[in-house]
Amino acid sequence: MAIRNLISSIILRNRNTFARTLYSVSYPISNFNKNHEIQSKFSFPLHLIIVANKSLGTHEFKTQTTDVDASKERIIKELNFVSKKDAMPFFKLPVKTLHQIYKTTKNDEENGFCKNRLYYIAQRIKCPPSKLSEQIIKRTFIYKLSFDWLESSLNVLLAMNVSGDRIKRDLWVLKYHHKTIYERLLRIRNLGVENLYPWMVRCSEDILNRSIEINQETKTILGENKSTKMYLATRLNTTPDIIEDMYVKIPALKTIRVTKAKSFLDFLIEEGFNVEEIVDKPRIFAASQKTVKLRLEKLRSLGLTEINLNILCRSRRDFQRYYESIESISKDTE
Repeated sequence: MAIRNLISSIILRNRNTFARTLYSVSYPISNFNKNHEIQSKFSFPLHLIIVANKSLGTHEFKTQTTDVDASKERIIKELNFVSKKDAMPFFKLPVKTLHQIYKTTKNDEENGFCKNRLYYIAQRIKCPPSKLSEQIIKRTFIYKLSFDWLESSLNVLLAMNVSGDRIKRDLWVLKYHHKTIYERLLRIRNLGVENLYPWMVRCSEDILNRSIEINQETKTILGENKSTKMYLATRLNTTPDIIEDMYVKIPALKTIRVTKAKSFLDFLIEEGFNVEEIVDKPRIFAASQKTVKLRLEKLRSLGLTEINLNILCRSRRDFQRYYESIESISKDTE
């Protein structure tokens, strides 16, 4: 054990001596051959040489980074980009990935398919290439698919009225075979779902079934109203313009699911709040129904009967302070 420790100590000392020697010597920045000879002679790991040279103030580290950028630029110039804005996101990709994109792009061009898949998809889904570019570099598998696969998948999605904006936000759907996409979306449409999304192709059967169930419930609730805005206007005995004002004040209300809106309204009216109060305090829709119910129970346990809706949707800290103040008053009056 003592011999092993002695050997380790000698090796460590030698390493430290070498490091000090390396750091104490200033090698000419422009003399690449000498640096190369030093590296070869000692068989020292390249990344350690780079760290040492960086601390010495040399530019070898920056030169290597510049070389990588230059390689990327050479490849990207061959990808038929129309503008720098379209090309810029591609600089984030590694050189290996850019080589793959280059091979696919040249093959597409030779076969007369397209100049670059970025522009092909952008044209098909009616999206500015510069906006699609940021999305497509996250889904570079698009440049690994056969062009026939890509074209067929897009054809089915667009034929089934899946909007271009939805495809842009969920490019993963293009990984699926066009027959799979068609069969899944057709089944959903036949069940009465009009608004089709790419995630419906990818999700599990359980999630899909729940989505279809919610869709059917929504249709039943809306009836002839056709939209959540009209439903809210009817339920709250007001106009669509007032509901639009409520949307401005509470943006979350604009995206609320009609099933949740119905449940919340039923609950509030059951608890004794009238529609005028609800219209006047739209912030209540930003709160959780469960939280509102618990707060109502806590306040009523103190004997309160007249409760302002705004109190129920305060922050946790503000509500707690209010509750404690009412609790204190209640104890003083006992």
